[in-house]
Amino acid sequence: MRRRKASLGRVTAAKIAHSIKSFRADTDGIILPYVTMMLVVIVGVSVLALDGSRYMSLQTQLQNGADALALAGAAELDRTPTAIERATNAVDSLITNSSLFGNGSGRNVQVARIRFLNSLPARDSDPILPGNQTSDPTQAAFVEVTAEPIRLPTILPPSFFGGSNVLTVGAQAVAGFDQVVCDFTPIFVCNPFETPGMTYQQATQALVSASNDPAGQRKLIRLAGTQQKSGAFSRGNFGYLTPTTGSLPADACGPITGGGIGQATAASRPPTCLRLSGVDLQPGNDQAAMDGLNTRFDIYANGFQSCKANYVADVNVRKGYTTLGNANWCNAQPSGTNWPIADAAAAAFPVDQNMIIAAADGQTQVLDTTVAIGNGTWDCAGYWSVAHFAGPGKTLPPPGCTDTATISRYSVYQYEMNYISDRSPATEIGAPQCNPLGIKYRRVLNAAIINCSSNPVTMRSDARNVPVAGFGRFFLTVPAALGNGLFHPFSDFLLHDVGTGDGIEIAVVEHFGRRYAHMQEHMSPTADRIRTAPLWGVRLRSRLMHDGESLTLRDAIERHRGEASDAHRRFSWLGESDQEALLTFLRSL
Repeated sequence: MRRRKASLGRVTAAKIAHSIKSFRADTDGIILPYVTMMLVVIVGVSVLALDGSRYMSLQTQLQNGADALALAGAAELDRTPTAIERATNAVDSLITNSSLFGNGSGRNVQVARIRFLNSLPARDSDPILPGNQTSDPTQAAFVEVTAEPIRLPTILPPSFFGGSNVLTVGAQAVAGFDQVVCDFTPIFVCNPFETPGMTYQQATQALVSASNDPAGQRKLIRLAGTQQKSGAFSRGNFGYLTPTTGSLPADACGPITGGGIGQATAASRPPTCLRLSGVDLQPGNDQAAMDGLNTRFDIYANGFQSCKANYVADVNVRKGYTTLGNANWCNAQPSGTNWPIADAAAAAFPVDQNMIIAAADGQTQVLDTTVAIGNGTWDCAGYWSVAHFAGPGKTLPPPGCTDTATISRYSVYQYEMNYISDRSPATEIGAPQCNPLGIKYRRVLNAAIINCSSNPVTMRSDARNVPVAGFGRFFLTVPAALGNGLFHPFSDFLLHDVGTGDGIEIAVVEHFGRRYAHMQEHMSPTADRIRTAPLWGVRLRSRLMHDGESLTLRDAIERHRGEASDAHRRFSWLGESDQEALLTFLRSL
């Protein structure tokens, strides 16, 4: 019995030992502990990656929002006195981009700070210093927008982030937006409305105020060349610019002196572009420039005699000239010894009354060449009685055409095109007679306007990177005489009239060659058209169309009518997916 129990114990012990040995040798399910441990790591890394992707996505969206706000503000920085105010309003009113992962009221991009800069640090890594900042709207070239930080709740437990379950995301953007004009005469005019002692901002404000004041637009400006000046430019002075892009015309027709400046002033739209933020001045030849401008008055001299097909005159060139026996108007001369003051034979547009003084004899009136800008009071009735001495318009002057006119010379110029055949006692008519082919509004001149007295850059004939107060248009009242010209500003200096276009027709000969000169008569309608802005960069614009009333690309397309009706119709024929594809493409430009 005892032996059986001992044997049974040994068997049991052997079985236990065998089980233990089998268990130790068995590898089935050994990976389970590792899976259990790695699963924790995998889940943690996945959640961390998810939080990281959410953080990066929010950062990208917030940065895109800050970029859009900065670009919207920068588009308003045109260096005028209201630039900062308009830029701030553009930033504040721009529809904010909704983020996907913001928390509560912080889901939308909000502005924490706006700063305006006149310059940027030399390197992107350098901080923006107080010297880079400005509160002067005429000096603001860049805007810095800082977005309000957005709080992002995390998925990982707070212990992974120092006890906080919220991450903070921020963004900042700096943008600048320069203005460039093309087909612009490469000359500048010192701000006629800047007076001694004005700051740069005050001078710009005076220019803007005058451009919006009808009385200011009647004031005559006397232009004085700067060829003989080394500095100390004053209001009414004019000079020459090196094009930002393009070059002065290389046309062989015209004077060989002046380096092409004569051809540039003769052309309606020379192939040159200028930049608002800064232009480079260059010495020039006043006589060549004046000779080029005179072609607009049907006067071809000093190398321009053979250029009639290249540089046609205006359709209305009344200038107070006479010729012997009403023949050979290519050799016409100013009427009387006191021109441009009118006499009984012929009349140019009169100068303002404060520009006229009595001669030594006490009887004769002469021009006071010391007055740079007139007072806006001029004798329209006297002009009309001589210039329209005979013809259908003899007794039909425009409203406001009195001896103290309330109408501008430019308006009279436009009105009297209806009576182009009216003649003076000396038989001068409005139409060009030396070169009969004329183009409307050739007497309109584009020029950059510079605050010469208060400019931060020392004004010399070779000054570089000179800021421009604005780009303006001037109406030439009389041709240049003795190296000086009389210019009369019309419309405004800084903005084109969107109702009438820029007033200049396409010059067929200049653009397409002499063989197409016969097509010029069909180009008159182009004077009333606005040159369409390029689509490049359209994604950066918060307002579209010439009036800025369209806020979306679709709305801008829907508003196209008239000659653009076909484009609008073609867009409407597209399916919804094709329309969206087109809009997506436009948003990429």
